[in-house]
Amino acid sequence: MPSARVTRVPALVRYAFAQAPLMAALTAVLAVLAGAAPVGITVGLGELAGGLTTAIGRGLDTPEARACYRWIAVVVVLFLLTHLAESARTVLGRALGRRVTGRLGERVMTAVSEPATIGHLEDPAYLDRIARARGEGAIDMPPGEALFGLSTKTSTWVTAVGSAALLAGLDLALGTVVLVVFAAIHFRLVRNYRIAVVENVSQTRKLRRTAYLRDVPTTPGPAREVRLFGLTAFFRDAYRSQWRANMAEVWRRRREHDLFVVVVVVTTGVTVAAVFHQLAHRAAAGDSTVADLTIGGLAVRALLQLLRADEDELRVGFGSRAAAEALAFPAVTGRADPAPVAEPPDATISVKDLRFRYPGATSEVLHGIDLDIPAGQSLAVVGLNGAGKTTLTRLLAGLDAPGGGCVRVGGTRIDEANRRAWQRQVVAVFQDFGRYRLPIRDNIAFGSLAHADDDEGLRAVAAQAGLQEFIERLPNGWDTVPADASGGEWQRIAIARALFGLRHGARLLIMDEPAAALDARAEAQLYDTFHELTAGATTVAVSHRFATVRKAQRVVVLEDGRIIEDGPHEALIEAGGRYAELFRLQAERFQGASS
Repeated sequence: MPSARVTRVPALVRYAFAQAPLMAALTAVLAVLAGAAPVGITVGLGELAGGLTTAIGRGLDTPEARACYRWIAVVVVLFLLTHLAESARTVLGRALGRRVTGRLGERVMTAVSEPATIGHLEDPAYLDRIARARGEGAIDMPPGEALFGLSTKTSTWVTAVGSAALLAGLDLALGTVVLVVFAAIHFRLVRNYRIAVVENVSQTRKLRRTAYLRDVPTTPGPAREVRLFGLTAFFRDAYRSQWRANMAEVWRRRREHDLFVVVVVVTTGVTVAAVFHQLAHRAAAGDSTVADLTIGGLAVRALLQLLRADEDELRVGFGSRAAAEALAFPAVTGRADPAPVAEPPDATISVKDLRFRYPGATSEVLHGIDLDIPAGQSLAVVGLNGAGKTTLTRLLAGLDAPGGGCVRVGGTRIDEANRRAWQRQVVAVFQDFGRYRLPIRDNIAFGSLAHADDDEGLRAVAAQAGLQEFIERLPNGWDTVPADASGGEWQRIAIARALFGLRHGARLLIMDEPAAALDARAEAQLYDTFHELTAGATTVAVSHRFATVRKAQRVVVLEDGRIIEDGPHEALIEAGGRYAELFRLQAERFQGASS
């Protein structure tokens, strides 16, 4: 851990100086001042003590007394400087930490958003990287917190090294040995502290499971089944065994810690006793003064602050780890919005031999899909769960890169070179459509952000989606954050957003089961309304309920990643194939449920 931390901290410090050079420099200077001032106070108090031995009894207006006054003034000024420097360091250190956390958060967000596809956001390992870069984990510690902790530790070490130097000035071997012994104890304390904190967090999670087993028989709901099924003994025995197993680890760590505390206390006591013995011996031999004794005693006292580990150790250790993870993401500069795909509005969207396999999967989701979607056609994609419907729409929208084959708009192949340009011409209402905690104006204008100032268009699509009365009831109208909107109202907002995109030139509208949570009748009404609102637009609607897609001009049936049927609803029913079979089965089920 220490060697890894050594490589992480300099990188974070360099980044802080690059992002906020003046603030970082002032924080560093203040940290050194806050650490050096106590060393000066030690010298001042030592010289004052030495001066008092000669000034006592000689009167107030003597050179010896005036020298004491000067040292008192020095000590007072240094006390004031320590307080001011520490306060300013705390304020600037926290401000610097917040700025660096914000900049690193922006760096991660920009890097993660750079790919036009979204497959990396479904990779657990990649999501773990993002979480670590944000400082989330066993100990939640944002990266910027490491800078504040580092400034505190800098002050501590400046004081410690300065105090050791004062001791070394009295006795070189004494100062060196004390610093080495106390530093060794410090690093071991820090290591033990971090391990203990992480283990305590882990232990707390385990104990929550134990508490759950304890509470089940006494919780009103489960208690009924516990009694009916005779489960009391089961939960009692499970609680007892888990509690003992968890506490055994706690007891073991406690014994180790107690032993280490004894070693630290003995080592510290022997070291401090040796220091004072040596100082007393020098004084008895006439090799030191009262000032030397005072300076030596206060220096040892200052060095004792190394024998502790606190939250600053967590800040530096875990915060720098988060910063290193964030800095591992590439720095991405902003890019201009791409120009639209240069194809005529009536260009056909087509896929040829389209194949796709999700990372880690052993088989393909799509097996060579061939499909042409003429401009202005409403297409419904149906099939059982797992047939590949959503995967097909994601490929049409450019959200995934195919494993084989391609998507074309007219003569333009949608690949990495123009994927973003194509995405600006696609709008969608997904099953998990966005519910942005932003004003309703922004929620709708996101459909075509470049035209967010089109107030007339925003009002028009809101009226089409049936949102006009809802917006009028909001306390701040269009500037209200619709946090308390119902599911149906959020659904209408998502529809209005898609309509706004169509109004400003989007070529393709995708509806991927946005009403899956609704009953069959409500979903049918939604699709019927939407077909009316989007007449003439190229639409691809996905549903696992066959009866809701009747009004589509064309239906394709997916099964096991292949198109097995293609045609209008009526023609597919007359053909008596898979679509007709599934349509009848669903119709019978809903008729049985309604009766």
